[in-house]
Amino acid sequence: MATAVDLGRELVRRKIRLTYGGGNVGFQGVVASTVYTNGGIVRGFIPGYIAARQVYGPTYGAEYTVSSNYYKHFEMNHVVEAFIVLPGGIDTMDGLFTLISWASEGLHSKPIGLLNIDGYFNNLIKFLDDAVRPNFMASSQRKLFSSSFFIDELLDKLAFAKAFPGPGASYDEFTNPGALDLDLHL
Repeated sequence: MATAVDLGRELVRRKIRLTYGGGNVGFQGVVASTVYTNGGIVRGFIPGYIAARQVYGPTYGAEYTVSSNYYKHFEMNHVVEAFIVLPGGIDTMDGLFTLISWASEGLHSKPIGLLNIDGYFNNLIKFLDDAVRPNFMASSQRKLFSSSFFIDELLDKLAFAKAFPGPGASYDEFTNPGALDLDLHL
């Protein structure tokens, strides 16, 4: 949870708006609470059937009710410039693989950052790398993903990917060109 608080503080420090899945539970709730209570801009998209049951508690900032998880991802995809995924369960993986699927179908080409807390995503990263070798995933799609154990480095990688989309540019070969206004999805 300390890393989620640190992420929220860094988003506010960098003046990055937060778009998230609504409610106030788990890592995304901690990040949203931190951003909101420290004066940052927060938007939450939550399916109506979940909002009505109030199982995830109140949403921080502006709340947008949508009909399903699919439409939550659809609406957020239209308002964000990059995505951050934190460790989570089935709903987190559903959202991540929806983003992967949409990228493979050409519906977005936005950078996706995995905040690899305690190596949580190590096996997933290996899986994605292994999917490229037999052409189950295009290398251009795999390049949408970056990961880091460190918040600053991950945010810098996402800003770099947004500033220099497409093949050829490498974060490791360049210095971050400067702060960008990114919206992030958790």
